[in-house]
Amino acid sequence: MMTRGYNQMASNKVDQRAAFRRHQLLLPLVVGIYLLCQGTESIQVLEFQKDGVASWWTVAEYQGELDRNRKMDSLTLCARFQIFFLHSRSTLFRLRDHDEDLDSQLIGELWLDRVRSVIAHRWQYQLLKNKLRAYRWYHICYTYDHVKHLYNTFIDGELVYELTYNVGRQVYGNYAVLGQGIEIYRSFSGNLSQVNVWDHVLSTDTIAEIAACEADPQGNYVSWEGGWKLSNLTEYHVPLKYFCQKTTDSTYFWFPKTTQAFGFYICEALGTHLPLPTTMDEVDKLHELSAQAWPNEPVICRSRFWASIIDIYDQGTWVTHYDNAIAPTPAWYDGEPNGIFYEDCAQIKPDGVADINCFTNLKCAVCEFPELQIFSLLGTCELELRNIYFIAYQEDLGGLIFKGYGEYNIRKEGEEWLWVSLLKNETLARLDVSAPHGMPMGRRDWHLETTVCNQVEGTRKLVLTPCSSESYSCDDATCIPLENRCDLKYDCLDRSDEVNCELISKPEDYKNDLPPRLSSKKEDLRLPVILHISIETITVYTTQMTMQMSYEIEMIWFDNRLTFRNLKTNDSLNKVPFTSMMELWSPTVGFINTEGNQHTMVDLETSLYLHRLQPPSGRDSGAPGEVELFPGEENPVTLTRKYSTTFGCDFNLVLYPFDEQHCDMHLRMLSASKTYLTFDEIITSAAYYGSELLLEYQLQQPKLLYDNSQEFSEMRVRIPLTRRAGYAILNIYTPSLILLVISYVSLFFRPHIFEVRVMTTLTSLLVLATLFTQVSASLPKTSYFKMVDVWLLFCIVMSFIIIIFHAIIDNSLGDAILAVAASSLPVPTKVLPLSPGSPTFSTRSYGTINNTTKRLINVSRLSLIVLVILFNLIYWSFIFG
Repeated sequence: MMTRGYNQMASNKVDQRAAFRRHQLLLPLVVGIYLLCQGTESIQVLEFQKDGVASWWTVAEYQGELDRNRKMDSLTLCARFQIFFLHSRSTLFRLRDHDEDLDSQLIGELWLDRVRSVIAHRWQYQLLKNKLRAYRWYHICYTYDHVKHLYNTFIDGELVYELTYNVGRQVYGNYAVLGQGIEIYRSFSGNLSQVNVWDHVLSTDTIAEIAACEADPQGNYVSWEGGWKLSNLTEYHVPLKYFCQKTTDSTYFWFPKTTQAFGFYICEALGTHLPLPTTMDEVDKLHELSAQAWPNEPVICRSRFWASIIDIYDQGTWVTHYDNAIAPTPAWYDGEPNGIFYEDCAQIKPDGVADINCFTNLKCAVCEFPELQIFSLLGTCELELRNIYFIAYQEDLGGLIFKGYGEYNIRKEGEEWLWVSLLKNETLARLDVSAPHGMPMGRRDWHLETTVCNQVEGTRKLVLTPCSSESYSCDDATCIPLENRCDLKYDCLDRSDEVNCELISKPEDYKNDLPPRLSSKKEDLRLPVILHISIETITVYTTQMTMQMSYEIEMIWFDNRLTFRNLKTNDSLNKVPFTSMMELWSPTVGFINTEGNQHTMVDLETSLYLHRLQPPSGRDSGAPGEVELFPGEENPVTLTRKYSTTFGCDFNLVLYPFDEQHCDMHLRMLSASKTYLTFDEIITSAAYYGSELLLEYQLQQPKLLYDNSQEFSEMRVRIPLTRRAGYAILNIYTPSLILLVISYVSLFFRPHIFEVRVMTTLTSLLVLATLFTQVSASLPKTSYFKMVDVWLLFCIVMSFIIIIFHAIIDNSLGDAILAVAASSLPVPTKVLPLSPGSPTFSTRSYGTINNTTKRLINVSRLSLIVLVILFNLIYWSFIFG
């Protein structure tokens, strides 16, 4: 945001922390009393730069013996510290060698979110999961094992960092100092004690004992009791157990005669709640603390305080105002509550809790803090936590001041709140006079007087919040879990969590007609586009040679030009609004084997989602709120839409109805040539989720075929189809076979009844011809024969041959009758009675069959059987061979 420097001249040593914490001023007295009570040996504590002004002259030089010829391979550096302020970083300990002018032999450095050990000019940052706080005692140990090449860092006895790295050098020196780094902005502001260095690695148990104030071993290389030459710093002594004492004292902020709205706001905005005493002891304690805290104030809050409960929404049911949860039973005064719907708030009186009217009363507000609250000023483009973090103090009744860990303060001058730089002695911004409740906590409009985030002047939104990094700050400075931000339901009482939920940040030169380009570091610069095709229904029209499909296409790609904000783990909450979706580039895929120019579309039926694949890369330092950033090159964009499309198929029906077909979805990337865009052949998938059994076909899962031989990248989703032959067997083959058998059986009729034999065969032939016509009409017209055509034509031909055989047989039978008639003499006609032994009418009429006719009948019967068998062998061998 601004260039920071530090003037090293004494003329710039202004008192930047004049209103330092009151209990810090009384620290020597408190410690003295504590020592007197404990009656035990004390530990020296050195206090550096109490006023927070960076100076070269606040330093402690080691007076013990340092032999530069004594070189360390493995080592341990331990110290106990308490931070006041941070300039840029804090140097706890520094060992250098004057003879060889080696300055960074062993250094221990602190930030708020990381620490660093410097061993023989090897610099290793070590991130901390839990950030350090000001005014809290910590114990730190750095260890290095040269055999295992292992770095370890312990905070309060717990291992917080581990790294394998070979330093490859020895550590030695003849000059050691505390509190000063190589540059002035690395100097230390705070308390130091128990700084020791060993030439070996301390065990984990020993480090834990030191951190727990159970042991105080002295270093064998640098010892805390070895003596220090002090310059411009103060010292005091405390017992060992003092460092590990967990104070139970709370801090209280008091605000006189406030409205209910301000009373409810102020404690929430400061990161705590209004009190709710459940016993009279708690009531008495609150009033006693008020009298003790401000004994010299003419108007103090000694008798009436706002309580944190209301029964506005359900009479008689008292809930806490900040979360509407059922409240514990307060220490009600006798006869209270008694105000029914006229009195929906509560006050804390000396004799108990009573209900009162919310809007016609002015009561004091008191906020209790187990420890001083850390605030963050967001939206300043500051990257260093020291310039973002503030601690709130109250130095007069109803007043507040926010002191930064670094160079900034937020304070009230007259009636105006100012954000000031103590280093440059200038005002950066002024709070808008219309700010709710006249307080800076929450999301507020500030008027800039200097450059902030490249904005020179004008109104800028900033948020001063007590919320942690895992929380989201509502406009009123209350906190909700960060994952509840923009989750389609209101969680903030002021409903500000569902406002400004933009998910995408684009650069100014972003163009939605240009595809993303991959980093030049990659060998293949083509952007792979992933397709997931989910097919729901398929209908195949054989006569039209088409396939109608209902399906969903999900296209996934990475756009490294974009940055995403506050992505949720639940992808359904990462849906991009339609207006934003239309401003983004998206691939267009054409459907080639369809009628018309059909392709994928982006319209109201399209959904665009962002997928959280990687953790956030950091926070947006310029956003007035907790905004986690996700780079587009690591987190993909997903575009989904449903389609219903008819694709053309190229069926080969030679083997119909025992054929196996396939129909393709022919897709082509239209947004750019294959030089820039391609289908991702590894991850792209297609799946069918409907029934495998269709009316005519049985489906198999799709197969993917890729083709990059043309200008554009192409892909085919091939649907394998196996025809279900049961219909054809039942409705074509079985009837035709029965008709063929009937025609053949006519050869076994009596030769003399020619009309019956011919009529039977001819009827079968006509039915076969009709069946052939119907089957042909239900199939596409092809220039080649289909196997069903061959079968039906064979049946028709066989019926025709049978008719020919009948004609030949009948002709031979007629010649035989004429020959018999010519050779026989005429005989007289006699009428005789019919008897069982007499010849029948037909025998008498037609006579017997001659041998020629018999031979023809036998030949016809046998030849037809042979033809049928031979045909079937060839026919079915061709189909299933």
